[in-house]
Amino acid sequence: MTSPASLTDTPENPCPEGAEAFWFAGYDGRQLRGAVWPATADAPRGTVLLFSGRTEFIEKYFEVVTQLRERGYAVATMDWRGQGLSARMTGNRLKGHIDDFSEYDRDLACFLKLIGERQMPAPYVGLAHSMGGNILLRWLYLQDTGAALARGLPKLEKLVLSAPMVDIALKPWMKGLMRGFGFTGMALGLGDAYLPGGGDKDAVGSHAFEGNSVTSDPQRYARQVALVEANPNLALASVTCGWAGAASESMDWVQSDQFARAITTPVLFAGAEKDVLVPDQGVAAQARRMRTGQYLKCVGCKHEILMEQDDLQAPFWAAFDAFLAPQTA
Repeated sequence: MTSPASLTDTPENPCPEGAEAFWFAGYDGRQLRGAVWPATADAPRGTVLLFSGRTEFIEKYFEVVTQLRERGYAVATMDWRGQGLSARMTGNRLKGHIDDFSEYDRDLACFLKLIGERQMPAPYVGLAHSMGGNILLRWLYLQDTGAALARGLPKLEKLVLSAPMVDIALKPWMKGLMRGFGFTGMALGLGDAYLPGGGDKDAVGSHAFEGNSVTSDPQRYARQVALVEANPNLALASVTCGWAGAASESMDWVQSDQFARAITTPVLFAGAEKDVLVPDQGVAAQARRMRTGQYLKCVGCKHEILMEQDDLQAPFWAAFDAFLAPQTA
């Protein structure tokens, strides 16, 4: 079913009370979807800006929203362009496409402007997964270097990143192929073509739990499948050549020494021990590059730490709480 707030929920995944979903214009006027929840505490601890990974959507994080509100936070989130119910970038809405990750930067600026206008409680903390982690790191660079795009917008005081896409779990020659296909496809005007090997067949919700690469929790996996079945417009499949090239450029940038030196905001990096998409070693290396970085190894977890079994998630949330605990003199 679809709730009055334009958010799809299911019996297994009800929408948390107090939701306000809305449409807003991205940097180029395309329609994007956002949602906010007020804090349930009388004295809010602040606002967590929650951002998902590639293929994901607001509804998948209802449980996380509840976990954050139980901790005293208000929550604000959005669907990235090209996924969820935000505007898709090609005629085939199943294609995961972007021309350049700077488009995400500019959309994020639009979203943060709205959050500031809504006067949601400060301080602001970022929590992001996978591709969302890459985008938030990019934003942190803009914020911490005083870039024009970030001026006058709510400041992120800390970041917590779940398996952030700072690298990809491919052998070097396969990374080279990914870059090559990406840049060649764009040069030939085929940026919106599927990366070779991908296709509609890989849409979210079309594969069985057995052998999946993201979680060992069958109930949470089934919950996502049920959401896509309830609203097929949430589905997304493989990436395009354009996305592959843009992602390669963004990962290279985030890993650069210039990038690491510029970051002054504290960041907690959580890597997943059994991740076959974003290498845990790469997440740990990124934390070491940044003088404000801290690292947590989530033992036993696959890629989607926040969608893992309760006992596997527990160390993440303990680290989250310690990282955001008020500092005492």
